[in-house]
Amino acid sequence: MLKPKILPEDIEGMSFMDYRKLFIKELKRMKSACSEPGSTTNFMIMTEWGFSDFPGKEIPIIVVGDFKGTWDKYYKNTARKRAQKDFAFGNCSFGKETQEGEEFNLEIRHGRIKSKGARALEKVLFKKVGLVLNVIEKGGADNEEEEVETEEKVTKVGGVAATVSSKFGNAHQEEKKTAPKKKEELIAMYQEQADMLKSASEEMKAKFATIKNEVAAKVKSGNIVRKDLLAVRDLQEAYKGFLDAYNNADLKLQSKFANAKKALDGQNKEFVKLALLVKGRKQTLAQQLADKFFSKKGGRIATTEEIQQMQTSLKTALDYRQITLREGDEKQLNIKAVYLTAMLKGPAFMPTHTDVVYDKLLQPKG
Repeated sequence: MLKPKILPEDIEGMSFMDYRKLFIKELKRMKSACSEPGSTTNFMIMTEWGFSDFPGKEIPIIVVGDFKGTWDKYYKNTARKRAQKDFAFGNCSFGKETQEGEEFNLEIRHGRIKSKGARALEKVLFKKVGLVLNVIEKGGADNEEEEVETEEKVTKVGGVAATVSSKFGNAHQEEKKTAPKKKEELIAMYQEQADMLKSASEEMKAKFATIKNEVAAKVKSGNIVRKDLLAVRDLQEAYKGFLDAYNNADLKLQSKFANAKKALDGQNKEFVKLALLVKGRKQTLAQQLADKFFSKKGGRIATTEEIQQMQTSLKTALDYRQITLREGDEKQLNIKAVYLTAMLKGPAFMPTHTDVVYDKLLQPKG
């Protein structure tokens, strides 16, 4: 029996950093306890949880282990009553090896994991330990809140290979495999798919315009910063989101949005070229910071090894400050703390050095 080390009373007020450390330890325990092929244990997830160190930010929390007693009661009495409807319960297991890494299966027995939640879960937890999230959503007696018959199919969720149960499957195929649907239900499904396609295509167009107007100019001048790299990543996710919605849509809708898809495919080809240029500038930033440090210290430019060391230190420090989970002024302040530390300390700076600089940036001027 794999008894969870994390308890319900622990997660209230817990910081994300503390939780992630505990969860990674739980995965190691599960790997040892569930070493036999086909062996599983339980999981519970809430995809819009609030951690104490990221107020106002919705981050997934998942617990694994044999749920008898404490967690079983918590799910029934607390989690499933959440207004966000962001909960799911089921069995989990380690799966087959893929090119991206070992699969981690989440087989849902109750509730639902939305695609946004799956992307976030993969990004902040599973990707960090080299696991590929594989969500298997099944309808059934336990799934009492699901009103729509679903068809299991494979989709891409933000680059994560995930098996999800999609109500956006082809309506004609569904009619053959499930009980006939009412006319109103089919119309509602069709409209939901149409709205999703329209929203995804508009998001893609808007983000591509931003990239083209703002980032492309910076590529020419060589002034690429971390914010631009994140903008490129956001556009990649927006394009994958559109393809996901398009491929899962009714055939009539696919025909209706064919021209929009063709246009976005063309834009994406332009974007891929630009993305390579942006990512190619990644080392330029490290070189600029390393050169500034050594020009002040010894009147010289940085060596190739020093630039590579600076690149590694920057990545480690940005991860340490959880840049991808922050927003607005707080995010910019943390990035500034990393870059200032790099210029002051040089390529060998430690992530903890950024704490001192960050604290000074918080102090009022004057």
